[in-house]
Amino acid sequence: MDISVPHNTSSSGLKRHKWLWILLFFAGMALIYWYFFTEKPVYLERHTVMIEHVKKGHLTIQIDAFGTLASAQQQIITSASAGVVKDINYKLGSTIEPGATIVRLENVDLALEYKRIKQRLTEAQAELLQLNLRQQREVLVERSMISDLEGQLATLSFRHQAQKKLAKQGIISELSFFETQAQVESLSGQISHAKTRITQLQQLHQSALTVMKKRVTLTEQELVAVQTKIDQLDVSASEHGVLESLPLELGERIVAGAHVATIGDRRALVAQLQVSQSQVGPVKVGQTVKVFVGQEVLPGEVIRIDPVVINHSVNVEVSLPEVGDLDLRPKQSVTASIITDTIENTHYMRTPPAGADVQDLFLYRVDNTGQTELLPVQLGRQSGQYSEIKSGLKAGDAVVISDLREYAKSKQVVVIH
Repeated sequence: MDISVPHNTSSSGLKRHKWLWILLFFAGMALIYWYFFTEKPVYLERHTVMIEHVKKGHLTIQIDAFGTLASAQQQIITSASAGVVKDINYKLGSTIEPGATIVRLENVDLALEYKRIKQRLTEAQAELLQLNLRQQREVLVERSMISDLEGQLATLSFRHQAQKKLAKQGIISELSFFETQAQVESLSGQISHAKTRITQLQQLHQSALTVMKKRVTLTEQELVAVQTKIDQLDVSASEHGVLESLPLELGERIVAGAHVATIGDRRALVAQLQVSQSQVGPVKVGQTVKVFVGQEVLPGEVIRIDPVVINHSVNVEVSLPEVGDLDLRPKQSVTASIITDTIENTHYMRTPPAGADVQDLFLYRVDNTGQTELLPVQLGRQSGQYSEIKSGLKAGDAVVISDLREYAKSKQVVVIH
């Protein structure tokens, strides 16, 4: 007799549940892998990023700089005399006219020296007058003596003539005649010696007068020199200009030759630009410069490049045209662009922050739907805010230039919406 054995339905049910759990396990693992290991797009709002379009054309290579205006011609004023600052009549930036007194000094020692020299001059002039009178009196005494001798000689000459006839007639002795003749010759010799003596005396007087006059002249010159120093205590400008520096304070004591003020000419200005030492290499004398002063753009030309680096910058001096009616002043701040070269028919765009210090970088190109593509881009020469594109982009491409280096490093998908 056949005995029917029932099928084990529970065993088949367990098998179906086993495969179901296996499927659920793999589905969970796939979900976990997708969630943790699959890159998900990063969504950025359009207004939070900067998008630049690539252009094609000529790119002017220029170096941006900043600086101040300075006078092309400056007048340095120094003190001719030592003194104490008593008055300061102008402030920095004031317009100075020729002859205007900028600073007034005081020096009591000069005033005392002037009085002392003036007293010496008065004494020397009095001595000169006394010497002249004394010499005139001595000459008069000598001339009076000569006149007396000449009178005696005239009397003896008449006697000599009379005795000569009487001696020939024998009326008087020849001895008396010869005595009179000897007296005449003696007086003639005395007169001759007296005249020689008065000539020598006059020469001696003239020499003494010359010495005394030189002493008076020298004292007068000393007095004039001291008076000039006193006059120069009022420090004045010789030319028209603007007061650029005045390193003095009231009551300050200064020595002769000290710097009092610097006056600059507003009509002739130059721009003193500070260029980074890393960018100054292409700058050459003669290059064109655009100098921005407020709303004005002035054409300039590089005329000098300082060979010394100060605070990581190099001073570049730029000549400017006649300013005319523009209200420009020394020390006024300016910005400028030094044009070093022009690249024809090239691609360029605004320099991304990441490209300020490197040339090879990755940038996101974005299309009209907001989808992006990460591209390797090689930048070339930089010009102010713009950079040349050597490869990686073409004209019209829209590129995200915001700093997305963290996303680019992991090749993250970015969507702009």
